[in-house]
Amino acid sequence: MGAALDPRLKLQILTSAYNKVFPITSEEKVDIVKMNLFLLFDEYKAKSAMSLKSSTLTPHELLTESPLEDDLNDDLFELENSLKSGPDNSKSILETYLNETRLEMKTFADMEVLSFWKENHHRYGELASMASDLLSIPITTVASESAFSVGGRVLNPYRNRLLPKNVQALLCTRNWLRGFAEFQGNIEDNFDI
Repeated sequence: MGAALDPRLKLQILTSAYNKVFPITSEEKVDIVKMNLFLLFDEYKAKSAMSLKSSTLTPHELLTESPLEDDLNDDLFELENSLKSGPDNSKSILETYLNETRLEMKTFADMEVLSFWKENHHRYGELASMASDLLSIPITTVASESAFSVGGRVLNPYRNRLLPKNVQALLCTRNWLRGFAEFQGNIEDNFDI
């Protein structure tokens, strides 16, 4: 989903990648990602609607509120968003974003995607919030890096001809000695006979 929220990639990168890997079912896979993107966006819209209802002004705030403090640009963006999402227009902000032409990768090669969404928050509203939340999730590779680093210590230049069964036995022994959780299931199912 993160690739779809990059304005330089959108769904075109997913379509291209799935066509290379799964040419027969690529359209179905892109549709699944798109459907999940719309479901998540609907949840963000519902959350936003709930927060708007809970953020009603008190009578004192209404009396002390100054219309001069509001930014003209904010009002124009709010007006534009209300016109886009009116009853006559059936397209959501997400559909509008996905149908817009994507930005050229060559021109915007050094663009920071989170900055794009922050700068365009008034234009995209809940979609910008969703994109910021999704794209700010840190990617972790600790488990896979750990597995490969252990494998590098077992298979070193002096022990590079070990059979896969022996490597697996060495890794299991190492885990047992270090007190890892007990394996659930039948160990024989994991060995090639």
